[in-house]
Amino acid sequence: MANYAVVDNNIVINTIVADSKEIAEEATGKTCIEYTDETPLGINWYWYDQADSYIPPANYPSWIYNLTTKSWEAPTPMPIEEGKIFEWNEETVSWDSFDLVTE
Repeated sequence: MANYAVVDNNIVINTIVADSKEIAEEATGKTCIEYTDETPLGINWYWYDQADSYIPPANYPSWIYNLTTKSWEAPTPMPIEEGKIFEWNEETVSWDSFDLVTE
């Protein structure tokens, strides 16, 4: 038995365990792609055929997926400043800074 992602328009909509891809596709009526522990996925992940991998949903609409690091990145790198923490602001498409409070 193998694990398959059930995909519709390259979006994972479900998973199924079946003896073969053909059986999985017959049972679901959808395209099925085998996955393993080395190729994790989740519901609403995107199947990117050219990279032969699943891409998780974006943290924010403006973020860009880096195929090399296999992670979402902000359009601008997060600043690093002593005594500050930063939070992404999608409305302004920038980082907001806050003083780090230590007690």
